[in-house]
Amino acid sequence: MRRYWRQPRPFYRSAIDAVFFLIVLTIVLAVMKQFGMIDLGTGSLQVVDGDSLRRGDTDIRLHGIDAPEYRQTCRDKHGTEYPCGKQAANVLRSLVRDQEVSCTAIETDRYGRAVALCKRGELEINGEMVRLGWAVAYSRHSLSYVRLEAEARRAKRGIWAGSFEPPEDYRARQHLVQGSLGDGVPPD
Repeated sequence: MRRYWRQPRPFYRSAIDAVFFLIVLTIVLAVMKQFGMIDLGTGSLQVVDGDSLRRGDTDIRLHGIDAPEYRQTCRDKHGTEYPCGKQAANVLRSLVRDQEVSCTAIETDRYGRAVALCKRGELEINGEMVRLGWAVAYSRHSLSYVRLEAEARRAKRGIWAGSFEPPEDYRARQHLVQGSLGDGVPPD
């Protein structure tokens, strides 16, 4: 039996292979994140408004729902104006506060935010916001929460207890009022 002696591989070849591997890995991870195949992890979240979160430097938009904007007001059953946008943010805050919440990106929106499905254990945060009446089903993007919206409307929960301008209409009106200057915050 003949034994062949292999020459050691030159260092520069190993270095080139390592760099190539890192480039391919970076591309694969970017594609996975773009197509929502990456878990955004668990841990503490900062509530931005009723349908937006932040984990570190990652902005997360809750998929399939639309909550009142932070500065938006609604009217209660007596016609009294109240800060429904802040209330929606407070409800979301109560759902994620001191809890392990996992978010899985489904896509990335035009503002670079991860559009995600977030869960606290078995509780799906997106659907719970709609079920509690503090967000509407964003049916232009998903039909997943239409039934929960109808349930909240029938039970007059959250914003359904009174009257409100749909968040999408509110944003469009604010955009017209503010012109192209805006407030630097991307719309939902």
